[in-house]
Amino acid sequence: MKLKALLHNTGIECPPEWEEIEITGISYDSRKIKKGIMFVCLIGENTDGHIYAVDAMLRGASAIISEKDLELPSVAVLKVADTREALSAISANFYGNPADKLNLFGITGTNGKTTVTYMLKSCIESQGIPCGLIGTISYKIGEKEYEATRTTPESLDLQAIFNEMLNQNIEYCVMEVSSHALQLGRVERITFDYSIFNNLTQEHLDFHKDIEEYYQAKKRLFMKTEKAAIINVDDKYGERLLIELTNEVGIDIVSCSLRNEDADYYGEVVEKNEKISKLNVYKNNKLLGMLLINTPGVFSLYNALVTAACLHTAGIDFTSIEKGLAELKGVPGRFELVENIKDIPIIVDYAHTPDALKNILLTAKDIVKGRLICVFGCGGDRDRSKRPLMGKVAGELSDYCIITSDNPRTESQKQISLDIEEGLKQTDCKYEVIEDRRKAINRALSIYEKGDLIVIAGKGHENYQIIGGAKTYFSDKETVLELIETEHGRI
Repeated sequence: MKLKALLHNTGIECPPEWEEIEITGISYDSRKIKKGIMFVCLIGENTDGHIYAVDAMLRGASAIISEKDLELPSVAVLKVADTREALSAISANFYGNPADKLNLFGITGTNGKTTVTYMLKSCIESQGIPCGLIGTISYKIGEKEYEATRTTPESLDLQAIFNEMLNQNIEYCVMEVSSHALQLGRVERITFDYSIFNNLTQEHLDFHKDIEEYYQAKKRLFMKTEKAAIINVDDKYGERLLIELTNEVGIDIVSCSLRNEDADYYGEVVEKNEKISKLNVYKNNKLLGMLLINTPGVFSLYNALVTAACLHTAGIDFTSIEKGLAELKGVPGRFELVENIKDIPIIVDYAHTPDALKNILLTAKDIVKGRLICVFGCGGDRDRSKRPLMGKVAGELSDYCIITSDNPRTESQKQISLDIEEGLKQTDCKYEVIEDRRKAINRALSIYEKGDLIVIAGKGHENYQIIGGAKTYFSDKETVLELIETEHGRI
């Protein structure tokens, strides 16, 4: 593609003498540069792409997009105000704006995004329609599945994924849209057909300066939505969003509630037990049908309700929605029961916010007959203020807690544990601190008695730990199974 065509409608000026430069690819990683590839200098959390501009030039970059003045005589340098915004625009042009050809569903909120994408995908595919998925666990394109590097990929990678979906004749895509992606411009030049807001609670305050900035970042998704916004109005931020969007955008605003029968879609709880949930769904007070969800908990009901409301609004018949949800047996690392040879009830969950931890522990309390044993930690180099909140939640709802490592990264695990203890000490819960996560899980197994239930929270589907600068393989689920097979690995 010629440079002039690549920059069409991007606002980036191109001197006439550079218009015919041939661009064969785009990269923001200088190590991937070779002759014909454009290099984009991104400023990240840990490094500045501008320091690799010379390396990109020496590797044969055809052009460089920069926010800074660079004196590189043998390559075309185009200066822009924001290289991330520029990357979004040129990536869309390079791949022919593939998002415009997809039926695109975006999901945002603090908790439940991953589960909702799996629910949407299952329901869409119950009609025989292939559907791609982009989210925290992985990126799914037909029979291919790629490990997720982040919840919402960088704009260049996102456009490449969309393009691959179209090449495989996939015309539907469901994706999680993180606040980081919205604030950093990863989803610029992308328009969503339908978008869902599930909830908003404290998270990512290491990145956003406060909860208001976090909310405003989430709200941006609905400014990029063409057809309808589906909102859980039982959440206080959802209620606020409904009012604001009604006055600010010209799309359908669809309310969902388990409390208010006057919501556009109202869910009436039929049954809740330790394995399933059932929900009657009404639209404008008319019964559409009953949903069977193969996971327990109120959070599962909310996830199912917004899924059903979104798809029904999009014109998918309710029978397909019922079938898709009934067929979905669970989501990896989301209130996942770890089946084992000893029949010890163990739940692995990704919960890493106070609200998410509260939800899974409340659900667990409805199931457990004996003690509720909770193993959890908090990530390092992240929002410290949520640690005592999580400690207090765990202490109030559990009978025994084991504080351990999550991904301490470069922070002291001792300090992370002390922060969590501040909250736990406000409760009467018995607890101990075991920094090694494997040993902490082993300890929970060793004190288990018949009737107890063990919840291991924080990592869910993740198969790694980051300690210091090292990323090592670690899976809560695999660790549980290994320890049980060796008589709990008792110590």
